[in-house]
Amino acid sequence: MNEDANTKAEAYYAQGNYEEALSAWEKADGAVPCSFALYFQKAVALRKLGRYDEAAAALEKALQLEPENADAWRSYAWVCSQLDRNAEAVASCGKSLALDAKNARTWIVRGFALHRLGKYEKAVESYARAIECNPLGADGRRAWNNRGAALDNLNRHDEAIDSYDEALLIDPFDIYAWNNKGVALGVLARHEEAISCFLKAIQIEPEYATAWKNLGVAYQQLHRHDEAEEAFMRAGELGL
Repeated sequence: MNEDANTKAEAYYAQGNYEEALSAWEKADGAVPCSFALYFQKAVALRKLGRYDEAAAALEKALQLEPENADAWRSYAWVCSQLDRNAEAVASCGKSLALDAKNARTWIVRGFALHRLGKYEKAVESYARAIECNPLGADGRRAWNNRGAALDNLNRHDEAIDSYDEALLIDPFDIYAWNNKGVALGVLARHEEAISCFLKAIQIEPEYATAWKNLGVAYQQLHRHDEAEEAFMRAGELGL
């Protein structure tokens, strides 16, 4: 019976039905020997469901079995960052990178944790390493966008805008890069250009509340108060 439950758990996991997979694994408890794969899959399911403390515990067990697994260290680092254990996340990325130094995602996770620690220069360097490993695709887009955010925190807004532009070359539909570029332009008092960026983000995702709010701020700066009020009202309707 328990072996059947484990088989069902594997099937649910493959389908992305993580709640059912975890429930089936609980019923199958003890039916199969504990393994790295089992703990890692459980951790993925728990992470997808936002149960980060449990995901971290599962990954710790996985790493006890395979301490030389770079993917597990990266996953553990990501979960730690979600739990605001950012110094631990950086250290875990270091262990992952010692095993696989060319993984762009690990450099991105490391950059994110460094950013949250306020170590913006080191975050920029980490994102640059990610870009070296994979300048294109989803990882490249994410690294360019995150690099821009770190540069903004260093008040290097022109460089940040260039970084957002690189992200948008990879994916012109990246609403976060459009919004972030708009914010950087606003800081530089280039409000008309900022408005264009926010409107582009809203055109792509009409329910992007943050872009509506930032659009309102940009309109205010240009004393276009009626348009600002409409934008703020829409942001409020969307829960911001």
